[in-house]
Amino acid sequence: MAQRNRRRSLRAALAALTAALLLPVGAGVAAAAPDPGPTPSAAERKIEPKLRAQLDDSAKTVFWVYLDSAADLAAAGRQKTRTAKAETVLRAKREHAARSQAEVLKALDGAKAEYTSYWIVNAVRVVGSQKLAGTLAQRPEVSRIDADDKVTLPEPAEGKREKAGADAVEWNIDSIKAPQVWEQLGVRGEGIVVANIDSGVDYTHPAVNGQYRGKNADGSYDHNYNWFDPAGVCPTAAPCDNNDHGTHTMGTMVGDDGGANKIGVAPGAKWIAAKGCETNSCSEASLLAAGQWIVAPTDLNGQNPRPDLAPHVVNNSWGSATHDDWYQQIVDTWRAAGIFPAFSNGNSGPGCATSGSPGDYASSYSSGAFDINGAIASFSSRGAGPGGIIKPNIAAPGVNVRSSVPGGGYEAFSGTSMASPHTAATVALLWSAAPALEGDVAQTEQLLNGSAQDTDNGQCGGNAADNNVFGEGKLDAFAAASAAPRGAIGAVSGTVRSGGAPVAGAKVTATGPIGRTTTTAADGTYTFRSLSVGAYTLTAAKFGYGQETATATVTENATATGDFSLTQAPTGKLTGTVTSAAGPAAGATVTVTDTPVTATADAQGRFEVTLPHGTYEVRATHSSRCVTGGSARATVAGDATVSVSLPERTDGYGYACSTAGSRPYAAGDRQLALTGDNTTERVDLPFPVPLYGKTYGQAWIGTNGTVSFGGNNTGDVNGDIPSTATPNAALYPFWDDLVVGAAGSGSGVFTAVTGAAPHRTYVIEWRDVAHWSAQGDRFSFSAAIGEDGTVTYTYKGTGGTGIKGGSTATVGVENAAGTDAFKYSFNQAVITDGLAIAFKTTKSGVVTGRVLDANDGNGIAGATVTVGTGDTAVSATTAADGGYVVQSPSGSRAVSLTAPAYESAAATVDVKAADVTTVTQALRTGRVTAAKSAVEVVLPAGQKRTRTLDLSNPGLGTDFTVAEDAAWLTATPATGNLPTGGKSALTLAVDTSGLAAGTVLTADLKITSASGRAPVLTVPVKVVVPRYQVALDAGSDSTSTDTLGDGWSPDRKYTAGSYGYQGSSSVHSTGRTIAGTAEQRLLRNAREGMYEYRFDNVPNGTYTVELGFAELSSTKPNKRVFDVLAEGTQVLPSLDISLEAGTYTALTKTYTVTVTDGALNVRFVAHGGYGKPLLNSLRVTDRPDKS
Repeated sequence: MAQRNRRRSLRAALAALTAALLLPVGAGVAAAAPDPGPTPSAAERKIEPKLRAQLDDSAKTVFWVYLDSAADLAAAGRQKTRTAKAETVLRAKREHAARSQAEVLKALDGAKAEYTSYWIVNAVRVVGSQKLAGTLAQRPEVSRIDADDKVTLPEPAEGKREKAGADAVEWNIDSIKAPQVWEQLGVRGEGIVVANIDSGVDYTHPAVNGQYRGKNADGSYDHNYNWFDPAGVCPTAAPCDNNDHGTHTMGTMVGDDGGANKIGVAPGAKWIAAKGCETNSCSEASLLAAGQWIVAPTDLNGQNPRPDLAPHVVNNSWGSATHDDWYQQIVDTWRAAGIFPAFSNGNSGPGCATSGSPGDYASSYSSGAFDINGAIASFSSRGAGPGGIIKPNIAAPGVNVRSSVPGGGYEAFSGTSMASPHTAATVALLWSAAPALEGDVAQTEQLLNGSAQDTDNGQCGGNAADNNVFGEGKLDAFAAASAAPRGAIGAVSGTVRSGGAPVAGAKVTATGPIGRTTTTAADGTYTFRSLSVGAYTLTAAKFGYGQETATATVTENATATGDFSLTQAPTGKLTGTVTSAAGPAAGATVTVTDTPVTATADAQGRFEVTLPHGTYEVRATHSSRCVTGGSARATVAGDATVSVSLPERTDGYGYACSTAGSRPYAAGDRQLALTGDNTTERVDLPFPVPLYGKTYGQAWIGTNGTVSFGGNNTGDVNGDIPSTATPNAALYPFWDDLVVGAAGSGSGVFTAVTGAAPHRTYVIEWRDVAHWSAQGDRFSFSAAIGEDGTVTYTYKGTGGTGIKGGSTATVGVENAAGTDAFKYSFNQAVITDGLAIAFKTTKSGVVTGRVLDANDGNGIAGATVTVGTGDTAVSATTAADGGYVVQSPSGSRAVSLTAPAYESAAATVDVKAADVTTVTQALRTGRVTAAKSAVEVVLPAGQKRTRTLDLSNPGLGTDFTVAEDAAWLTATPATGNLPTGGKSALTLAVDTSGLAAGTVLTADLKITSASGRAPVLTVPVKVVVPRYQVALDAGSDSTSTDTLGDGWSPDRKYTAGSYGYQGSSSVHSTGRTIAGTAEQRLLRNAREGMYEYRFDNVPNGTYTVELGFAELSSTKPNKRVFDVLAEGTQVLPSLDISLEAGTYTALTKTYTVTVTDGALNVRFVAHGGYGKPLLNSLRVTDRPDKS
């Protein structure tokens, strides 16, 4: 029995605690009611806490939405036959689910969410976001929203074979006296169908093959309505068992190979099966789907439910270790449909109150386990059950039980999983022996209880008749069958012929007080040995013959006769083709429903069969793990044709695979530093990689054949997928316990980049690696990851039935949440040498491109690109070059491109599945710039000045704001607008009042605008308060003020302790305009011939010397040439004003000098034979900021 961890035990504990707190505390003054606090939201009340912790709006999670109403099944109890009960249940359940789920499904469709509706529990399985779950929780008809859990199948304890009884009957079969039922009552389970919900069944096993309802009389098989694999685990449409568990439990019910292996309780019964457990675990989705299928089996496509083909008994050797009512509605539905629900009681003994669910339900009939000596097994769970009910209901053999296992072998296992099939098959014997009991679950339970061998054990309460160790006692099949109300019983026998020859394998059906079906033997004879007396309609039919009907009256202890003569039907030739997305499906197996006819498609996918006239469903399957079965209707009234298409097998997101075509092995060319066992290396991907709607920029490559985009994982044990256990968001080209050889050995992990954007491929190759257990046997494989969403695995040196074929490996792809995956194989040797598996998306495509700045044409980093709207929207952030990759659902999709401070852009694209669509857009934005990168103001203490800073905007029109961060600085205007091509002038006011000489202050002027490249433009402003400044208007005899507001003193002759010019000189002036300057007043006067300007009593430090020159006459070049020295350093050698600037044109020079002796000298040295030195303006300024 399996273990399951859920939350209702916590709910029960809280309920018990609440009840205790509500006990009365005696008389007295009533205490004030405590403040109940805020009312919980719908999400808090309805969403399971465990699920709330899992939900995330950035990812999708699997959860279950349960509705608050159930179908009324009372009408089923009034039906007379089991089939009528099942039909009534199916109709009531489906109609109620359709009505009550309508609004929820409408909301899910509107959100474009992935979901599956279930009618048997009135619930919906949803893959969605936190937002979607919260929205659903607000709906009044939603009662709760639960997390998705799994049940772990028990690994039965390996036992030893006990000595078999007479005629090789196993001890356990003998102990419940099943052989006495066979021999004394002549009943072996004929006419009864048993089922199990388990890990599957090996239908080819000789002990169960002949009892499979899907096996036709001619040895062919029809798996429709007889086998259900909801998760699609098995490689073909045929039953499989990848765990041993299901084949073992089925063998205990019906097993008998006709020789020495008599392992089953009811070997005359038929069996069908539902694979509710994918491997060693069982998902909620598979268990619910299996429970639903039991009520009304479907065809292999999950369509056309047939409640008339429901089993009589269903065995469930799985469950939790604690009470959990999640499967209660399924069990109740089975009972209402007349299906007996047998369960194991759990393997959590020897403690009391250890029964697990669903076996501990009052409506479930659960079995404990005893051994060959009749002692209860230590592991067998004990009661009591919920509410103090007796659990288990009964005890059956469960220690060292020998039964069938896949591959044709036999093993002895121990567990209550082995006990329950004894009880289930005993019900088959009862209903076969006493047809009036069929479908009467309650009366059958009474018979089992009343006939059980009382076994006293008071460990957990009770007495010999009823206790919580053995329940009602030990199972006794013969006592139960003997006590059954068999009533008057008779028989019918006969022969089916055609043209006088016997017809073998004809199906004969008896319909009357009870219903039974059998097939004719090789001589055309048949017998119904145990029929309730009364009138029956007998029908005989076989493929290729017309159907015939007869009547018979069954009387007590007598045998009536019903013979048939069948007529062969006219035939026609049906030719057809089988195709898949890859082309002709060569080797496809073709079957025709309800006929034994099969065919195999040739290399062109063609087939031909001969059929009687009529309308048929033609089905095709293929060994490829990339396709599922397909079907088509065909009418044969002569020669006819039909085409059958095999759909691609897809996961929930839409990933599909293909192994068709020739694809070369993909090798890497750069070796990673990845060696050894269980190690990983993180790599930055050469381009964004899309996977399941997310985009990744880095990956962790593991030696164990994994590529994880979601985080590091070094686990050496592969697992089934999907699974929420790490790794997730991963590729599994060959996930196994592998070893990569040391550097230089030839073994290694190599990478390469091939192709051109947007179809580049990143290759990761595991070269000459080996399994940890066989390190000398090497093989290679690779994963080629496309930026277009494709992934291709290629293999070299692989194959065989062992490790190199994948017998212990996982191959596939998985999403980030571990809720969806395309599983190519899990622990199955299907990887051959030269195999290439190409994965693509069938429901989504890739949108890629760049987001550019419309001003400069370069990429915008950090822009957001969103494809789609609502819950299906997918977003990506652009890289440094503005590039992005988004994997989006296919179809017409709205694309929005946004970035801070940019005008958004939009487009509509047709996203094609498995294709790339390019969307590149340039976003408009402002481009506010300043004419100066910095502003510098030199201003003596106690003065004010203004400066102008010009702004311009060649980009998109934008508002702007200006802010300064210093009290001495004011900018106006503080706000404004710059249209495209517009300009604006800022006035900067500087005030040095209160500032000490020698001060240097800085501030930042911040200009904020909708300019994408520089939304905040920072212009540094510096004010220098000099200790000393003299500005002389050379040649002028009056003061002046320049255009910046700075004052200039008249020229003066030097006197000791002061400043001025030295040497014999003259003054010149002009009224003409001086080109190249706004300072006309300063440069229209000049002094000529001085040899020096001297400034005394100057504070030592660093100074700027600003010189202004302009030729005020038509002096030609090479007529006036002189040198300028500042503080003894030549700063202007051979200055020729006319040559450098021309006449009547300004020439300014600025130099920095250091004063160390308290005097600053600027000397002018004439060149011999040339004109005298000339100067128009001179300013010396202390610059503490330059020291």
